[in-house]
Amino acid sequence: MSEKIKFQITLAAARVNAGYNQEEAAKMIGVTSKTLRSYEKGITAIPGITLRKAARVYGIPEDFIKLPLVKDGEYDEKTLSSTTV
Repeated sequence: MSEKIKFQITLAAARVNAGYNQEEAAKMIGVTSKTLRSYEKGITAIPGITLRKAARVYGIPEDFIKLPLVKDGEYDEKTLSSTTV
């Protein structure tokens, strides 16, 4: 049984590949450019509905977008240490 290779790019790369700067993309997605920057840098977790809008704007399936791990608490630190190779 062959395994499919899953292609993923970052949220920022998806935006750039679609030909938008942060301000243009943010307006089309319905967020501020500061909020979009926070999503792209992993400062804030992107809500599912917003991810779907971004994927639609960027013209790619949402599961092609690799999201950064958001470091926002103790749970993330435990996850990071348990998944480190």
